[in-house]
Amino acid sequence: LKPFSCSIKPGGLAPFALMAAAPQFSHMFASALRPVARQPLLAARSSLPCVAAGAWGHGAAGAPRALTSRPLSPLMLSPRAMQRYSGRLLENIDLIVCDMAGTTVQEGGLVYKVLQQSMTNRGLEVSDHDMEPWHGAKKEAVIEHFARRSGTPDEEIDELITRISEDFISAIDEAYFDEASTIGPIESGLFGYFTALRQSGIKIALDTGYPANIQRGLVQRLKLDEVVDAYISSYEVPEGRPFPYMVHRLMERLGVESVKRVAKVGDSVRDIEEGVNAGCGLVVGVLSGADKAEALFAAGADVVAEYVTDLPLPRNRARAAGMRLPDLS
Repeated sequence: LKPFSCSIKPGGLAPFALMAAAPQFSHMFASALRPVARQPLLAARSSLPCVAAGAWGHGAAGAPRALTSRPLSPLMLSPRAMQRYSGRLLENIDLIVCDMAGTTVQEGGLVYKVLQQSMTNRGLEVSDHDMEPWHGAKKEAVIEHFARRSGTPDEEIDELITRISEDFISAIDEAYFDEASTIGPIESGLFGYFTALRQSGIKIALDTGYPANIQRGLVQRLKLDEVVDAYISSYEVPEGRPFPYMVHRLMERLGVESVKRVAKVGDSVRDIEEGVNAGCGLVVGVLSGADKAEALFAAGADVVAEYVTDLPLPRNRARAAGMRLPDLS
């Protein structure tokens, strides 16, 4: 995969990067590329051009020449151009479902470090590399995997899962809720961004692999309940990510009829798989947490941004929200 990347040069504003992978989103950037490519950008996950000035040209018949072997730098757009060409991403979205750790909550990867240490303390050998494929998974599934890999007898699995889970909850509770904890919103503008989205008529929800009491404590500590419409833990549905149940349950709670009008945002491959499995109309990966852009695109992300707050506000939707007719049913 060679994603198209648009970056805004820092100029009093925070650096911004947005990469699009799917055909339905690539047309938003086509006009910006015509001065370079002389034709609309045709995008597909399997063969997406990465376009930069001087990177590719046209043959006698007008067909694009092969991409050069050198690494391609992103096309640079001004903040106004980026807003213009990417401002339609959220126009047809009624609900955004965001992950917590690494997506909306900055906790430095504590949840993975604590779970890894809890397993190690109980005699399971788990390296940092071993943990990577399990980002975003329910902790019981992670523990069972490594317990079986280590040769733990079947009759001892459940007891080991219980003990490690208790160790984990005790340790994460102390790490998150101690007075010295530095946990906070993923980015300083998160609250204002969520407020602006809600004012435009988009609902915001949080989903997580945290146990419900940990999630509730985090939401209350960070006052996220003031800027989101709902939140759900994987312990409230039959299975967590990558199963789609949390997304569908949130749709039920918030009265959202079509999953095509739902966006899923997360920092891990399992977040992306959850959005794809749920049938979400937009699946967004963010680079503020666990996984890299290549892995997020490979899992099915339509768009990758540095932070969730980098997704442009839907200007047209904001105008339409003020003209919405009342429900007279």
